[in-house]
Amino acid sequence: MHLLDLLFPKRCLGCGKWGRYICLSCFHSIKLLPYLKCPVCERPAVDGMTHPRCRTKYTLDGLTSFFRYDGVIKKAIKTIKYRYVTDIVTEVIDVIPNSSFSIFQNILNSKFLIMNCILVPIPLHPSRYRSRGFNQAEVIASALSKRLDIPVNTTLLIRTEKTTPQVEMKDRDKRLMNMKGVFTVKNNSSMLRCNNVTILLIDDVFTTGATLRSAASVFKHAGAPFVWGITIAQ
Repeated sequence: MHLLDLLFPKRCLGCGKWGRYICLSCFHSIKLLPYLKCPVCERPAVDGMTHPRCRTKYTLDGLTSFFRYDGVIKKAIKTIKYRYVTDIVTEVIDVIPNSSFSIFQNILNSKFLIMNCILVPIPLHPSRYRSRGFNQAEVIASALSKRLDIPVNTTLLIRTEKTTPQVEMKDRDKRLMNMKGVFTVKNNSSMLRCNNVTILLIDDVFTTGATLRSAASVFKHAGAPFVWGITIAQ
């Protein structure tokens, strides 16, 4: 047992049982998504790929989310983000079934893109990062990197504007407008083009998709041929 587990024992976020953040009973209550959806129109889509009619030169090529944003998964994400208990992430990633990963891995393999993948967490604005002390998307990306054996790059995508947190905005159109022009890509556009780099954007929750769409657009403008979104829940 780790010393921190003795000093700060874990309790299940679902039922309060001691020992883990997600106990076996609550693990069985977690709801996987019944289907994946197009990140543009949000209708069901085969393997989460963007529908041909929804695709433009600068959209996400697809989206993979693993769980419904409710129950113990919702509590876990809120605890990570607002109570700063980042070691919950490992347990959340551990409960993702291999079949959920195989969907987008098969797509990448079929398009010969798997060799040059990079996990890119959605960045916080520097001032928000300083006040919080960590970026939950980075923590998620790090855990996914260990599971998938894909490297993480935390410097390629830069957040240039401090915006109102999306969670505080209920209107869909306002959320979309709020995220326009807030990201830029570090001066690596030639690297993206020449090396045929595949970008896997990492965030915690997909709601309207405004954040992932904005980030995907700047990567596509910079020359990335393939950009896929990955979130824990939606």
